[in-house]
Amino acid sequence: MVQIRTLGLLLLSLSGFVYAQELNRQNRDLDLSSRPASAEESVEVGTGSGSTHPVTSVSVLPPQNREAPRSNSIEPEEQQVYDAALDAFRMARYLDAAQGFVTFLRKYPQSLLADQGWYWLGESRYLERGFDDAVTVMTTLLDYFPNSTFGEAARLRLGESYFELRQYQAARDALEDLLELSPDKEILDLAKAILEDLATQGY
Repeated sequence: MVQIRTLGLLLLSLSGFVYAQELNRQNRDLDLSSRPASAEESVEVGTGSGSTHPVTSVSVLPPQNREAPRSNSIEPEEQQVYDAALDAFRMARYLDAAQGFVTFLRKYPQSLLADQGWYWLGESRYLERGFDDAVTVMTTLLDYFPNSTFGEAARLRLGESYFELRQYQAARDALEDLLELSPDKEILDLAKAILEDLATQGY
C-alpha cells in the first residue's frame, strides 16, 4: 500500500519551482457535474474532524469565464495568505492548512496560485482522511484548471481517495486515465502500485 504522505512531500519539495515557473461527511457529497450557468461555482469543503464537520463554501471561477484583464502578478498580501497555509501544511497541521487554503481561495479566486491552492487544500483533506473532500477538491481542480501543472498529481490523489473510499472502479478509472496522460515516472509508479493492489484484491 502506498504511504499516504509520499506524494504530498514530493509535490511540496517541488512547489516553489512550479509556481516560480508559472508566475512570472462527516464530509458532504457534492454533484459537480451539474454546474450552474453562472461563472461562479460554490464548492463545499469540510474542514472539521472527529464527530463534527463544519462545512465551508469556496467559490471557483472557471478560467474561460474570468474577467479580463487578469493580473500577471501576485500581490504581497495574497502571497502571505498562501504561504501561511502552505507553512501549516509543511508542519503537518493539516486542518489549519485546509482552513488557510479555504481562506485564500475565497479571497483570491482568480489568483495565479489558485490551482495550487486547490491542490494543497485537497492534500490537506486527504492527509486528515477527509477522502470525500479530497475527491471534491481534486475534481474541482481537474475540471476548472485543466492546464495546471498539478493536474497529474491531483488525478493520482483522486484515485487514491476513491481507493480509500472503497470506490474501486472509480479509483481504477482515474488511475488508468493517469497512465495514458502522465509522463512522470514517479507518479506513474505510484499509480501502477495502486492498480496492482486493486488487481490483487480482485478489482
